[in-house]
Amino acid sequence: MLLDASAGLASNALDGGAPDPAATLAAPAPKVVLHLGDSMVGGYGGVTKALEARFKGLGAQFVRDWQVSVSIATFDHEKKLQELLAKHHPDLVILTLGANDVFVPFPSSLAANVQSVARKASAGRTCYWMTPPVWKKDTGIVDVIKKNAAPCKVFDSSNMKIARGGDGIHPTDTGGATWADGFWAYYQGTGPATPGAPTP
Repeated sequence: MLLDASAGLASNALDGGAPDPAATLAAPAPKVVLHLGDSMVGGYGGVTKALEARFKGLGAQFVRDWQVSVSIATFDHEKKLQELLAKHHPDLVILTLGANDVFVPFPSSLAANVQSVARKASAGRTCYWMTPPVWKKDTGIVDVIKKNAAPCKVFDSSNMKIARGGDGIHPTDTGGATWADGFWAYYQGTGPATPGAPTP
């Protein structure tokens, strides 16, 4: 579902409601948000639609870009990231990558690519990396991202339970909104970086 720009956001305190959501952020609200990555970002599920509504509610411009079937290594070797950064000048970048690397046999071989992408995405700006909400046990790409994505902050989506489409992989709009809710809580400092993780 495409959320209204005010959906899930607190109302202005002057109206007798909760405080403005921007007031709860640890840093100033972003001016330009760039959300990019694989097909989990757009075309299939609603995570980016829901995030766009949230960030627009803060007065930010929201830009999204995605590529079908793109892997972390391919994304690293392309120039798309640099081109989008130069075109839009975001102060916040959200990466949603890794879904096409869930079953790679040697995920540790992608550590350098994760480091490279994170370094480029975070240069002079805030960066978050959303790991894929895996539909089957991965071979280790989530851990590789978590260990190598600094200085980007990592939101580990792997344990989230979300509604998925007919392929059993991509989220529906409802599932995407659930995913966005989890990220938004983490972004605002009110939720965990790894929602749904089993208790040790």
